[in-house]
Order: sequence, then structure tokens, then C-alpha cells
Amino acid sequence: MPKLSAIEFFSPTRIYFGADVINRIGEDLIEVTDKVFIVTDGESMRHAGHLDKLETLLEKSGVEFVIYDTIPRDPANEIIDEVGTLIRQSRVKIVIALGGRSVINSAKAAAYLAKNEGSITDYLNGREGLDEAVSVITIPTIPGIVESISSEFVLKDSKDKVKKYYQNKSLYPYACYLDPSLTLSLPLNYTVGSGFAVLALAIESYISSAANTISDSLAIHAIEILGKTLKPLFLNKEDVSLRSSVLMASLLTSLALLTSSPGICHALALALSGKTNAYQNIMYAVILPHVMEFNLTAVPNKYVQIARALGEDISNITVVEAAIKAIEGVRKLLFDLKIPQRLSEYDIKKEDLPLVSGLARRYKFLSYTPSPITREDMLNILMTAY
Repeated sequence: MPKLSAIEFFSPTRIYFGADVINRIGEDLIEVTDKVFIVTDGESMRHAGHLDKLETLLEKSGVEFVIYDTIPRDPANEIIDEVGTLIRQSRVKIVIALGGRSVINSAKAAAYLAKNEGSITDYLNGREGLDEAVSVITIPTIPGIVESISSEFVLKDSKDKVKKYYQNKSLYPYACYLDPSLTLSLPLNYTVGSGFAVLALAIESYISSAANTISDSLAIHAIEILGKTLKPLFLNKEDVSLRSSVLMASLLTSLALLTSSPGICHALALALSGKTNAYQNIMYAVILPHVMEFNLTAVPNKYVQIARALGEDISNITVVEAAIKAIEGVRKLLFDLKIPQRLSEYDIKKEDLPLVSGLARRYKFLSYTPSPITREDMLNILMTAY
């Protein structure tokens, strides 16, 4: 496994965090532009009142806007191409992405296309473009979207149904508004799934061979926050302070991943959601304990710290016993949050698992897993989880 000889931490994105922080976006924008392009899922964002609120804030500040409000879950490549063309024609300096994972990744991809030739299909399959993109402001309405502050987008290539990465330094968002009040409209199952996705990514960042002092500090704090807040939030999903805590854990995890790496759980969640109709965030939850079992012997001391962060009692037991407590802590959370723990309980066919394992093994970030993993190992994890 490669080892990083130096730590590079770079985050040019301006991050605004807090309840109702969205209210300042109009006055912030008027300092840099008088016209923006909004990318969103209009139906859900209208229903929640988020799009109407954004429009009102922009109108009060005198900022004009053009809206593309029909981004579906995992949009076809042609939709990204269309939005990229519309952004280019609108001649805006700022694109605002309001919504969940598909919206934010789509907006970043389209903003990149607005400054580059060709189709998004080209870039998902290896084409290199310019270090230029229209600046993007992200306003996530669910936790756990690491692309909200990263230099990449992740899209399902509609040509082969595989989720693929594209990275370029121009893709760091100009700003990110993390407002817990915007997550109140999220249904309970999505809320819980999103929180568990953050937990999985925090754990993978923490145990990665690319981890370092900076990422460790951020990730373990995120794990500790989630260990204390996920169950209470499940019992009281209207509590903004609890949602704020989960969103903070999401931010800490996203920052950790700027200098560390995700791992097996992330690869399998991407592959499963790409090749099936499974909800990606829930896939993290189902797969996580099985991946933790696979990595246990590689990083037992870190598992001890994870167990402690999750509130497990690790006094007067061996390192191995304490490490196992970390996995037990995750399983307890799954039970408390009433998340079905078998892949067979979702719309996933057993015969698809060999293909999924092969697709998951292709992700380059798996170079930083604490234990080397083969396609066969991937399949064994999936079969155990099934």
C-alpha cells in the first residue's frame, strides 16, 4: 500500500455553517455577481420550500437567476450535457447547486462542461479537460455529500450504469452553505441513511493508510459526534440541534477526506447503487460492519479508538476485544435505527454480486485500504452481507 510522505491540506471553498445561514446568500452574492444559474430538483425543493426561499433571497438582493429544476436521481449523460450548454449560454459566473447528491454532482459536472468541449461521457471515460469551470456554490439539503467541498464529481454513467469519478482542481466549489434547517424536510429513512453514510466515511478516513494527524483528528471527532446523536435524532427528527451536529460531523468527515481516502465500504456502496436501484447511503450502513470485520486485524489500535468514540466500555479488556467492540457499536446503532442489515432485504439480486464486486475493485482509492483487497474479497464481503 502506498504511504504518503507528506501531508497536503487544501480547501479553497468558503464554508458557512449554522442554522439559517442560507439567509446571507443574497448579500454574499451581490459582491461578486448579479446573475446566477440554479441547478436543482424543483419538485422536492419546491415542496420543501427551499427553492422558493432561495428565489426570495436572491430577488431581495437584486440577483437575477436562471433555473434548471428537473434534475432526477442519477440523471442521464445527455441531461448533464444539456445543462452544461445552458450554463455556457447564460454567461453566468456562478452556478448554485441546491439539493442532494445527484443535484450537487450534476451541477459541478455541468459547470465544468460549460468551460470545456465535448460530452460528459468523454470525461467520465478518461478525457482530460482544462483546469477551468464556472464557479459553483453548493447548498446541500442532506448530510454526507463530500463533493460539496471537494475537487471532484461522481456520476452514474448512463451508458454502462457505473458510478465514475472525475477530478480537477477547478471543481472545488467557490462556497458551501451548510444549514441544518434545510435538512428538516428530509424523511426519517433518508435522515438515518445519510447519518450512517457519514459514519462509514469517517471510519474509512480514519483507518485509511493515507490517514494522517489532520484527518485523524477530524474523523474521530466526527465518529464521536455521530455516536452521540444518531439515535436521539432517530427519536426526534425535528430537533435542529441534533441535525446541526450530524451536519457538523459531515463537514468534519468531508474535510478529513481532503487529505485521507475512503475505502472498501465506499467502493461497494458506489457499485451497488450504480448497478441496482439501491439507495447509496443505506448501502454504507449495510456493508459497514462487514468491511470493519475484514479490516480488523490491520488496524486494531484504531478500532479501539473508534469503540471509545462510539461510547463502548473498553476497560479491562484486551486490544482485540476492545477492537471488536467497535464493530459491535456499529451493529447496535444499526439495530437502534431499525436499518435492515441484509442486502437480501433490498432490491438486490444475488446473481449480480460478482459483477458488483468487480466494479467496486476498479476504484483507484482502494490503494489506500488498510488491508489489501481482491475482487474475491469484495465478493465474500457482499455474500456475507447478503
